Amino acid sequence: MTIQLLNCTSEAQPFEAGLDSRRFEVLFGQNQTACFSGENGIELQVKIPVLGEAYRECIFSKPGQIYQKFGFDLIEAEDYLVGAIAKEAEFPLEKITYEVYLDFLELVKDWNLHRVWHYVPFINQETDRLENYKSFCKARSLAFEAFYGEGFDGELPAASAVGINDNRLVMYFIAGKRRGAHLENPEQISAYKYPQQYGPRSPSFARGTVLSRKGKRIGYLSGTASIKSHESVTLSDITDQLYTTLDNMSLVFERMGLVYERQSYSGLMPDPAKHDRMFKVYIKRAEDADQVQDLFAKIIGATEEDHIIYLQSDICRSELDIEIEAIISER
Repeated sequence: MTIQLLNCTSEAQPFEAGLDSRRFEVLFGQNQTACFSGENGIELQVKIPVLGEAYRECIFSKPGQIYQKFGFDLIEAEDYLVGAIAKEAEFPLEKITYEVYLDFLELVKDWNLHRVWHYVPFINQETDRLENYKSFCKARSLAFEAFYGEGFDGELPAASAVGINDNRLVMYFIAGKRRGAHLENPEQISAYKYPQQYGPRSPSFARGTVLSRKGKRIGYLSGTASIKSHESVTLSDITDQLYTTLDNMSLVFERMGLVYERQSYSGLMPDPAKHDRMFKVYIKRAEDADQVQDLFAKIIGATEEDHIIYLQSDICRSELDIEIEAIISER
């Protein structure tokens, strides 16, 4: 099978140009959710509506070996392992998530996790009186505990989990030989320490992961929303949610060393003149898209070199209307 992959541009991921490069791309707005691999790379198609022009996310492009293991399509390079799975869902999600995660942790046991993405089927719906997201979180946490023991918190990388209205559990990741620093937001309780009102087991992720590659920082920002301490806030208006979300983003970027003088308007986001910036903005209601796009682009000082994907998706908390993630790398 030959996959026709376009050139990756504007990404802040492991990337080397060349005919021998193997590329991993995610395409949103597709009619199906499925993962395909061929001689030149991996293509993950995701059935999530696109709200802007950009629909393609370039995750990786380096020389490497393509293979399959535990149901994952993988590319292994000298210093990176990337891969994806799109698994037919079974409800409740706990059993299938636990099994997939145990296989995943075995797969990456000799690597350091940098970033994990999840698209959870019908994330806010309930099965057997438990929300699908909470069922997913329970299984993920139990899998980490089974693999690493009770003190697994230090192994948790940047991650995100938003909804997909499709009967597929989607997961993809970046791991590497270098160990990154997993960071938290000083104005939020760590997700893995949330009180039990958010489910039988807490979400298992760090707010961000930062590492150095060739002397330059790469920061992976987890899915970030309008949450302070552990509570959802500023819920009455999506504009207020956006401002709170951006404030949380800037706090983590500051911890990563990618933002300075955070209190100034221009200091909220990493400088576009000094960084490659990729953002994914998840918006719950399509009618909010124009307002969010205009305001977000203005606040971050968006340039033509930024890569921003806007998607329509349910958020892990049903009361929230927006979530944003990012990959930032120093030039």
